[in-house]
Amino acid sequence: MILLLGGTTESLEVADRLTAQKKPFILSVISDYGAELAHQHSKNVIETTFSEESFACFCHDNQISFILDATHPFARVISQLAIKEAEKLQIPYLRYERQNIYDKNAVLKIVDSLNEACEYLKTLEGVVYLSTGSKTAPDYAENLGVKRLHIRVLPTTKVMDKLTTVGFIASQIDAIQGPFSTPLNYELFKRAHAKAVVTKESGRQGGIQEKITACEQLRIPCVIIRRPQINYPAVVGNLDELVSYLEENDEW
Repeated sequence: MILLLGGTTESLEVADRLTAQKKPFILSVISDYGAELAHQHSKNVIETTFSEESFACFCHDNQISFILDATHPFARVISQLAIKEAEKLQIPYLRYERQNIYDKNAVLKIVDSLNEACEYLKTLEGVVYLSTGSKTAPDYAENLGVKRLHIRVLPTTKVMDKLTTVGFIASQIDAIQGPFSTPLNYELFKRAHAKAVVTKESGRQGGIQEKITACEQLRIPCVIIRRPQINYPAVVGNLDELVSYLEENDEW
């Protein structure tokens, strides 16, 4: 049985390929929204946040023989946990890593952390547009002050409640589901009177190039937080590489 660690568009594409090849797998996600999407691509979905204990027990109880990590590039905790537990349990681990390719230009400010991003943004005036999700919204509010922020998030009750608690008001929130084209990014950034945009180094699937291009058109900085650097035991970057790897290792 394959354990597919999901929560990304890529994980759904992998799930479709595994289903087509009639490979038994369990797709794990951590949110209700992720589960809703996952059920459209897999009959075997589990919604959970793994710990060391639960991960090991889950692998044992479900006879997991291969771990395929297709989580978000910034989901550092689960990736490191999976690598550690896979080694302990002597289960093969493979990282499906979305490609990190984008056009670089003068409007980019690339940083290593949220704190570094905030230090840079403190040198600027005006509205900061956050396209980094709701999870880190409280940190930006604490560092920069909630009044100068505008945020784009998924339109869920849980997210809205969180932002309201932090201090965001309706006029500061774009509650909308992607994907986002360059023209749509342009209009949203312009409508918010953004003087800078913050995003993560999430790769093309994360829509980073469309954000960069919109910022370039508006002549405002695009602040990019680099993805965590993790020493993965084995990595593939697309479906063809995944199939070849699994075939070579007698998993296909």
